[in-house]
Amino acid sequence: MSQNPNPNLSQFLMFYSQSEAGNGLTRGLENEIAKKTYVSTKLDRDLAKAILNGSLKLVILTGNAGDGKTAFIQKLESAAEAHGATLDAKDELGSKFTLDGRCYQTLYDGSIELDNKSNHEMLTDFFESLKGDSDPQSEGCLIVAMNEGKLTDFFTKSTDFKWLGAAILDHLITEVPLPESIAIVNLNLRSVVDAHYDQTSVLLDSILDRFVANEFWEPCESCPVKHRCPVFFNVNTFRIRDTGDLSEGNRDTTRKRNESARTARSRLKSIFQILHFRKRIHVTVRDLRSVLAFTLFGKKDCDEIISQVEEGDSDFANNFYYNAIFDTQEKDRIIELIRQFDFGKSSSPMTDSRLSFMRPGSQDFRDLFLSFERSQTDLDDLRKQYDARPKSPEDRTKENLMSAKEYVVSLRRKLFFEDAREENQEQVPHELVPYGSMQSFIDFVRTGEDPDDRLKRDIVLAISRSEKVYDEALGSENICIQTRHEHDLKVRAFFTYPAEYFLLERESKPEQAEYIEFLPASIILKHSERPISLEISLDLFEILMRIRDGYIPAAGEMRTFFLNLLMFKKQLMSTPSPQLLLSGDDFNTYQLSRTPENGVILKQSN
Repeated sequence: MSQNPNPNLSQFLMFYSQSEAGNGLTRGLENEIAKKTYVSTKLDRDLAKAILNGSLKLVILTGNAGDGKTAFIQKLESAAEAHGATLDAKDELGSKFTLDGRCYQTLYDGSIELDNKSNHEMLTDFFESLKGDSDPQSEGCLIVAMNEGKLTDFFTKSTDFKWLGAAILDHLITEVPLPESIAIVNLNLRSVVDAHYDQTSVLLDSILDRFVANEFWEPCESCPVKHRCPVFFNVNTFRIRDTGDLSEGNRDTTRKRNESARTARSRLKSIFQILHFRKRIHVTVRDLRSVLAFTLFGKKDCDEIISQVEEGDSDFANNFYYNAIFDTQEKDRIIELIRQFDFGKSSSPMTDSRLSFMRPGSQDFRDLFLSFERSQTDLDDLRKQYDARPKSPEDRTKENLMSAKEYVVSLRRKLFFEDAREENQEQVPHELVPYGSMQSFIDFVRTGEDPDDRLKRDIVLAISRSEKVYDEALGSENICIQTRHEHDLKVRAFFTYPAEYFLLERESKPEQAEYIEFLPASIILKHSERPISLEISLDLFEILMRIRDGYIPAAGEMRTFFLNLLMFKKQLMSTPSPQLLLSGDDFNTYQLSRTPENGVILKQSN
């Protein structure tokens, strides 16, 4: 007989893309729990307001599947009804409604083919009110979600929408600003995390708040196995508790535990910041909900967890959030990318040595980790790994060595989220992260400020050192690029481009990001006079900072990260260089420059 004390868990499991219970909560607002966990975004606050107050006659939402286009349109329809709109028609494709005498029409997916009508015919009918060679004086508003490729294809082929087609194609192809009455919102530009770039809300925080809200987890308080349940452990790690009705003593304790929860949240956010800054993939709201669902709730419902505990098979090590988010067996596309920078599998010899001999629950252990208002169930599983370590040469079996390795990996991951040593809990523990220069990158993205051009000089020096220019003064004052790359050259020559010719900027906010949460994902090194720039992602930035410090990248790293840099160098080499550097031994260099009389002068560099 079912003992299921919390039916909400079964519903939350369905947010995960690889859920064994099915993934029925991955599109729109399909049931009550999807509606309850929906979070308002800038779309709901700013775009919905612009639509319903009559400022726009056409809104086009583009982006990937899972970006929340359908959910937004459904919320817009509900908001219109709440403001007194009259619903004129509604079906599986969209709706028509009237508000304050203005007609609105929505289309959930403008990229589909219908059984009785082609996509071109469907879109022609939808855009009917905007036909013509000049700006139509339409009093209505059209709202459609569709693929940008399909949008371009339709207006390229259609001859009925001369004014509208020209406005949209000019914008998409040559970035000409749109008329004020049209908005194209590209949700591929939306960030699920921010770094206080424009003071907007953080989607991750908002979704996490809803996922761990008390209303969903109160039934767990009466569960017979709550002290062994990994789901309850995970939820309580990130839950922020209200202190209003508590006594003074309990209030202080809860405040401290809330601070621990905020620290764990900030570390979780940093994982998604790394994803964002690597620019390998656009993380959609659906992706975010999927990863959070698996990280917090796993794939087992209450009955399965209770049965596992009652049968004595209570090894939940892989189900604790700090291990789950790096799970090596899952096929979710975001978890697969997160595994690439698994903090547990990087190396910090002194920290790893300390963790190897630290027994879970000891005073040293407690001093190292933050305190939370939750059970200590993960200590039981960590002790099993600790006790299984080899204690003598005879104990060095494959299984025992693996257990010792898994113990350190688990502790490193746990320490990343729960490290009590950091004075500034917003900072990530750098010794555990394979991005030693990440904070410098984030600081510039946040502020756009580079005091005394320090960061620009570091990047310029790194580019020069990638060309084997080791003189720090020369390399930081000029971008130096070798004229020829041949191993047997006795004298090497370098084009030089003074650092003062370049500006360091953060990625600018495009027009299509006006109504969404936006966070620049790149640093741009830009020539001040010519259309030459280098887009620097987090991976390239990290490699450049290592090169600045003397690191020599392997051939594989060069192929993976240096394509942008190679193209940048080739573009620079096509422009005049004010002087050449000549070197015979990597350290002694000579400057060859042109005189005002069109002669040349050769002098040794200082």
